Amino acid sequence: VLIGGYVVIQSIFRISIQDKIQSYGQLRTIGATPKQIRRIVKRESRRLGGTGILLGVLLGVLGGLLLFPKGFHGAYYGLAVLLTALACWFMVSISVRAPVKIAAGISPLEAVRFSAGQERIRSRKKRIRLTPVSMGLANFRRDRKKAVSIAASLSLGGILLLIVSSVVLTRSPEQAARLFFPDGDYKIYLSSEQPEEEIMAVGNPLNDELRQEILSVDGVTDVLVTRQSLHAKFGTSASTEAGMCDALTDTNRPDVEAALVSGAMPADAHSVLLGTSYQKRHPEMDVGASMELSLGQEAVTVTISGLFDPARMTNGHGALAMDSAALFAPAALFRELHPEIGAFDYSWSIVNDPQKAERVENALEEIMSSRSNLGLDTIGAHIEYEKMQNSIIFGGMRAISWLIFQFGVVNLINMTLSNQMSRKRENSILRSIGLTRKQLCRMNICEGLCYAAFAALAALLAGLPMAVVVCREVSRQSFAGEIVPYQFPSLEMGLFLLVLFGLEFLLSAWTASRQQKQSLIEQMRAVE
Repeated sequence: VLIGGYVVIQSIFRISIQDKIQSYGQLRTIGATPKQIRRIVKRESRRLGGTGILLGVLLGVLGGLLLFPKGFHGAYYGLAVLLTALACWFMVSISVRAPVKIAAGISPLEAVRFSAGQERIRSRKKRIRLTPVSMGLANFRRDRKKAVSIAASLSLGGILLLIVSSVVLTRSPEQAARLFFPDGDYKIYLSSEQPEEEIMAVGNPLNDELRQEILSVDGVTDVLVTRQSLHAKFGTSASTEAGMCDALTDTNRPDVEAALVSGAMPADAHSVLLGTSYQKRHPEMDVGASMELSLGQEAVTVTISGLFDPARMTNGHGALAMDSAALFAPAALFRELHPEIGAFDYSWSIVNDPQKAERVENALEEIMSSRSNLGLDTIGAHIEYEKMQNSIIFGGMRAISWLIFQFGVVNLINMTLSNQMSRKRENSILRSIGLTRKQLCRMNICEGLCYAAFAALAALLAGLPMAVVVCREVSRQSFAGEIVPYQFPSLEMGLFLLVLFGLEFLLSAWTASRQQKQSLIEQMRAVE
């Protein structure tokens, strides 16, 4: 936003100064110094900037109050207002530095001779045939700084939109949710306020009777034991933590080995693996360190043989996955501490026919209604949560990208109005020597489409490499190191290009229509 605002403000003041350059020259003629001219332009920028900042702050505070009336905190809002005002004031001050130098550095004689829109076009040795298209291209090239400024302000929004839309396609809610459901669309797990070891000791509800009842449901093809786990407390004399401790089994051992980042797999019953997130918070919990581990009421001293990446072991339940594995311990340690428990099953994965998913979900909900201490986790709930996250995070960024694009639109409209006023003499001369209104319209449209094409090309050339790099990093972080193939956001970028070229065409047509309403004599009189 700061970059977009800087480009737009600088361009608008630059165009405004070009329109007023003869007035500044007249002031220089009657004795005004460059310092006084500089003060005039700075005072104008302070007045406009102060008004804009005040209106923006008032609208921002009002919007925040309407959206979060219970969360309105005067001190925090005051700090936010102060930081916003300082940032915007700095942006305005930096943006007007170059236009101020232009206004203060021009001499009275140069100001009298200067006419905006009649900047020198670089000569070429090769002669060019004068056509509406060639003259439109010449108009586009006559002030390269202005052309680059307009195209940059238009392309900034497109670059951000391209990156955000690409990330949304990379981090699809369905793929993110599937990480938690590699086998089927549903999971059944222990969910109770009672400790897991107490529930399992009196008879684990995840038993053969429940398995057979689930397998009898039309559409269910298999029931897999995905986790054997107990709630654990662990720590050293310096710090303690709590979380789920999963048993190492033949089923999950390959996945755990793949997630291992340092150390080695447990070689005995009193060795465990710890998640790296805990080691980062507590450096003393590192490979080779000893700590106290409690599974329920029973405690034992264990050694940390290795650290694993929790992002690669996404096995929690619920949208937030709060019960993901914090540790992995050999199954022998579970049997040693709790010989009274026959089965440590904590979670089952229900493999189902995708065509009968709705029927399976209804049947599982009916089964769960008659049993306590059990919870049903569905891939649909995870997908909805991921969609909600995407809409909050990436929806806001998309809105910012369109906001920045609007900065460029304001810049473009201002430039179009300035060109229309400054080129009246030039256009009237062209019409007097035979240029028709239709040819004049084609010339304006060609110039406008050059801005759109340059902005679109800049957005693609600059935004596409950035989008690919960002998507690779997002894919690596979201999918445990897996790189998802890049997908180009055709719909979003197609809409962006449609708006960009459509806006340019409408502005060019409007300019031509305005010129057609005045006769050649009226235009020449207006110039005089």
